[in-house]
Amino acid sequence: MKRPELLAPAGSMDALIAAVNNGADAVYLGSTRFGARAYAGNFDEQQLRQAVRYCHQHEVKVYVTVNTLIFENELDDAKALIDFLYHNDVDALIVQDLGLVSWIRRAYPDFELHASTQMHIHNREGVRWVRQLGMKRAVLARETPVELVRECAEEGLDLEIFVYGALCVCYSGECLMSSINGGRSGNRGQCAQPCRLPYQLVERDSGRVIEAPGEYLLSPMDLNTLDQVEELIRSGATSFKIEGRMKRPEYVGAVVRAYREKIDAVLAGMRPTSEEGEQIRLKKLFNRGFTTGYLFHQSGPALMNPLRPNHVGIRIGTVLSQRNGRVQVKLTAPLHQGDGLRILRENGEDIGFIANYIYKHDLLCAQGQPGEIIELPVREKVRPEAALLQTTDSELMKEIQAQSAQPARRTAVRFTIRGRAGEPMLVDVRDEMGFQSQVWTEQVLQPAQKAPLDTGRLTQQLGKLNDTPFQLESVDNQLEGALFLPVQQINEARRQALDQLAQRRAVRYPERVQLQRQGIQPLTIHEKQPLPGLIVQIETREQAEALAELPVQLISSVPALIQAYPQIMPSTLRVQEHPVRYETEWLQAEEIGTLTRTTTRLICTSGFNVTNSEALALLLSQTSVAGVEFSLEINPMQQSAIREAFKEQYGFFAPTVQYVYGYRDLMVSKACPVNRLLKDGTKRNCQLCHQQAYALKNKKGELYPVFGDAACYSHCLEKTPFELKAGELDPHSAWKLRLTLEDSAASRQIVERFLRIRNRIQGE
Repeated sequence: MKRPELLAPAGSMDALIAAVNNGADAVYLGSTRFGARAYAGNFDEQQLRQAVRYCHQHEVKVYVTVNTLIFENELDDAKALIDFLYHNDVDALIVQDLGLVSWIRRAYPDFELHASTQMHIHNREGVRWVRQLGMKRAVLARETPVELVRECAEEGLDLEIFVYGALCVCYSGECLMSSINGGRSGNRGQCAQPCRLPYQLVERDSGRVIEAPGEYLLSPMDLNTLDQVEELIRSGATSFKIEGRMKRPEYVGAVVRAYREKIDAVLAGMRPTSEEGEQIRLKKLFNRGFTTGYLFHQSGPALMNPLRPNHVGIRIGTVLSQRNGRVQVKLTAPLHQGDGLRILRENGEDIGFIANYIYKHDLLCAQGQPGEIIELPVREKVRPEAALLQTTDSELMKEIQAQSAQPARRTAVRFTIRGRAGEPMLVDVRDEMGFQSQVWTEQVLQPAQKAPLDTGRLTQQLGKLNDTPFQLESVDNQLEGALFLPVQQINEARRQALDQLAQRRAVRYPERVQLQRQGIQPLTIHEKQPLPGLIVQIETREQAEALAELPVQLISSVPALIQAYPQIMPSTLRVQEHPVRYETEWLQAEEIGTLTRTTTRLICTSGFNVTNSEALALLLSQTSVAGVEFSLEINPMQQSAIREAFKEQYGFFAPTVQYVYGYRDLMVSKACPVNRLLKDGTKRNCQLCHQQAYALKNKKGELYPVFGDAACYSHCLEKTPFELKAGELDPHSAWKLRLTLEDSAASRQIVERFLRIRNRIQGE
């Protein structure tokens, strides 16, 4: 079995040190710009230089996340950031924006690029296309099952998979719920996590609320594959990624150490079983309940936690009673002063507090043990039998902090000592990677009067490496004769030699220092055939019948409609783990794997997240691409700026598509709330959402329609259809309407209205 990389999150320098010292092979972190965790403790330029040097000295790689969408007016700043990262020894970039990828490949062809999970790579074709694009690694969607990971590994590209941490209910890169509802884009690092809020599932027509075990219908548990490490190694994945740039250093350190030990045990031929104690440690650090996730086909109640969207810790006791401002609790696990606690309440907010005061027999004490009855100050009303949760274990935190103070592994070094009487002693040190340094002592060697410098004495002094990232492998004593030198001289030479070695190890790409950007050549793009003026995407037979005779291009992803109406242009689905292949002249492409099809003319949809002219140019440089729809996260003014920038560079207007009407997808999910509440959440293709209309209802009473597509992936739509105003319509772009919930009469009325507007604009 091949040793996978263990990749750890670093939202701060303390978290980075914890990751390194607990055995990470690489860390990923964000700069203060263009990272998908805008609210993490990202690194400024000075901190980033420090982080890279520290990691390289400890033989750990650094990947920087530049994984947000880049707007046209941000391109110059993004390029300047890439210049800085390239010349400051960053090992690789994790990138989402196709335009930025295209520019980097031409500006710095030796800079290693990883396709972010926000590129929505979820099938073998997607892996193949980013490999052809020149990327070194693809970060697969969290929804990818382990069998598909094995298939994707056959493409010969490094694959990164998430093995631990928070799960999103929507495919990364395809979620617009935070952006459209609150103006905080997940694709711009600002997600407000509306999926962790309460919702009800209701029938749209009657308003009837479907009974549910809790309110948090879109909140998944946390991924934990520690017991599946061996199977994941056999999947062919190159890198195991731990999520958590927003987490505290103790969380990072403990999770890294757990996976380090499990990976090393498996590779050593041991077959470790699940250790309950280790799982309890991880639960104490953070958990919403654990699941092995989509990797291992978990769904329904094995995947989602509708009861609480936050850290639940572990249960350590039960409330017996409450009197005089204190609760009496019988403990089932140890409790220490300083622990974080929570008491669960059925009606009302849970009560969270720190165990600053613990009473036993009416006396203050520092701890409580299983079986004991203790009292805690709580003034809010609490019912008997309520659960007491431990959300922070203060003793565990101290233990993890102590473990993280020393590196889990050290680099082996070999010393060679040379010299003769009357000359300084040479201390030569080399590491296992070939880095070397040499230092001469200030004082000269003297003939020994008593105990000469033998190999044992040299080893004793040179082996004092506890405050370094090194460990002693050997000492080669080549001194000529019986010689003496003060111990302080040996220690100082050792310190200087190791400092020099660490500095040399810190720079992994010295050739980059003098390199500047290569001349950026524009892409080769040939003018394309004109697109249809009005494109209408439909979902139902009634819509097809109502629009069949109108001068518009119908598009659908519904197989029955594609077969029944030859004039309908087929569309791929947004998610297709094993894509259906349509042998047609035209095809609407919803995801990047479709770009591997070179014999069909493709119209790329908003799922490609085009927000700048570089991304537009990259797609249009593909021979098969005939047109590109803008991202739904940019406004008409930004769209116009992209078109103008493209024209200035390439001399003609790009064939673009403007989304002008329709319910936009807020989420595309593998987790179906309809089946989960009406069945058991494990069935697929149940058709329940087509037999009855459903919606998710938030606390404000707003309804978000939900339905399943042809492959049974759940779509959550915005509450009202989006529509551009007349003054925002671009006559140079094709217009796209998406009809989903509209009946036949409304569909025809809407389409005819836009036909009239387009005819009027073109006639002016």
